[in-house]
Amino acid sequence: MSMSRRHYRAFAEILRYAHECHPEAKDAIDQVTRNIAGVCAEDNRSFRRQQFYDAACPETKT
Repeated sequence: MSMSRRHYRAFAEILRYAHECHPEAKDAIDQVTRNIAGVCAEDNRSFRRQQFYDAACPETKT
């Protein structure tokens, strides 16, 4: 079963929450965000990494 937009949004929401609650762990959360985005991109060719990054950690432009 492939992931859906609902899954991607849930991941982004979790990561955004992590950024808000743990700003001291920004670098680690950014790395996790990139790794999750890579998995999502492998799952779906139409996955938009930048849109995901913006939703997961809007202060970060990767």
